Amino acid sequence: MKGIAKKIQASEVETLRLRLTEAEEALQAIAKGSVDALVVGGPRGPVVSTLAGAQEPYRLVVERMHEGALTLGEDRRILYSNRHFAHLLGYPVAHLVGKPVANFVAPEDAARLADLLDHGAKQPASRELKFRRRDGSATPALVGVGSLTLDQTPALLLIITDLTAQKHSEELAAAERFARSILEQATEAVVVCNADGRITKASFAAERLLDKPLEGKLLADAVPMEVELPAEAHHSGVRMSSREVLELVLERHSLRGAEAQICLPRLHEKHFLLSAGPLSDEPGGCIGCIFTLTEITDRKRAETQQTMLVAELNHRVKNILAIVQSVAWQTLSANHSPSEFKRAFDGRLRALSLAHDILTQGRWGHVDFEQLVERSLAPYHGGDHGMRAQWSGSRLSLPPNMVVPLSMVLHELSTNAAKYGAFSVEHGRVNIAWRSDGVNVLFTWTETNGPPVKGEIKAGFGSKLISRVVSYDLLGTADLDFDREGFRCALTFPVPKLRTDALRPLSAAPSPVH
Repeated sequence: MKGIAKKIQASEVETLRLRLTEAEEALQAIAKGSVDALVVGGPRGPVVSTLAGAQEPYRLVVERMHEGALTLGEDRRILYSNRHFAHLLGYPVAHLVGKPVANFVAPEDAARLADLLDHGAKQPASRELKFRRRDGSATPALVGVGSLTLDQTPALLLIITDLTAQKHSEELAAAERFARSILEQATEAVVVCNADGRITKASFAAERLLDKPLEGKLLADAVPMEVELPAEAHHSGVRMSSREVLELVLERHSLRGAEAQICLPRLHEKHFLLSAGPLSDEPGGCIGCIFTLTEITDRKRAETQQTMLVAELNHRVKNILAIVQSVAWQTLSANHSPSEFKRAFDGRLRALSLAHDILTQGRWGHVDFEQLVERSLAPYHGGDHGMRAQWSGSRLSLPPNMVVPLSMVLHELSTNAAKYGAFSVEHGRVNIAWRSDGVNVLFTWTETNGPPVKGEIKAGFGSKLISRVVSYDLLGTADLDFDREGFRCALTFPVPKLRTDALRPLSAAPSPVH
């Protein structure tokens, strides 16, 4: 049985080989023009068909045309294909003849092909379709269909025009329009150069920044820059010109976050971040570069200001620590009891804290002297016996470096009044006044209705602190008068950039302390 099966199989293979040979010989004869008829499968069986009225001229025209040409039978199988269509799909002609044309159309276009052939059988029609190539890729084509008669047998003639180049051109044009729209809408300066360093495209923001058209100009001439490469760059820390950056990028090095300045007088004070990268074509060759400039002038100013603020903060912290250390040692030397030291030291620290609160609220700008007086005297004012302090004076704006010293002075004066003077009794009063003579501030502190002074009066640490602060920090003088009728203090010190208003007399209604 196995031997018989093998003989039958060999016979079938031989039959197929003979039929294939005959088909190839027939196709070659058709191509050479030695055959004028085709055996076409029709509804009543095989029919011998000729290319009526065409014959040799038809074959010559079809084979020489630059479009693909197909002849289809009623069953939509390919009866004839010219070499151009076969070459378009990458098949030999023999592979196409006898197969349904739908086998060579992209699956998503199968329904559209059937509809096109139905219309083409009635009247000429055309439509864009995609054909499947031998390598699996798709080829766009314009397909025109018309009816044809082969010895009274209906057939269809298809003319296929390859649209690959046209579609590629349309895609390039669309990509160009898309790129141009991006450049027109970009808020940053974008410049595209070819491999020769000549600008091929520029955003509207770039031309507005440079105040001139840029396309066609050399990058080195149109946008002269000095660029400092970032730490992670190929040549970190190096400063380069536009030409040198261009050469670096053309060697396929990309830049991110490089700081740049444009070397033009109008843009000298502006700062930019430069990003640059190579542009490659499909084979992988470098065909140019793209540069993006983002202005960071405000950021650089903020960074500079922040650096200055940090340095100023460090300076102020050191000053505060030095003041606290000095006050601590001086307070300790003047107070032998731990409880007295704590009370005196805590009060002086509160004076420092008060001064810094006022400075912080005013963003370390100028401070109104009256506000400082009011805040300093607040702990010693109040009760049911009316105002215990009143003040008046010209409008006086203090620079920040004078606020802490004056806060310390007011604290020592108030503390002394609370311990020994006017604030230590119910009916004691303190009158404060200040005025300017155009160069210096004249400040007076006068106590009345205080307790009578008995025995010998000695200056304590508070008095020494006032004299030292006024002398060294305010560059002024302090006159302290321990009169038995009431303590008086007169300070004289200059104020830079002094600002004054009309003098308010002492007889005016006193300012309340809250």
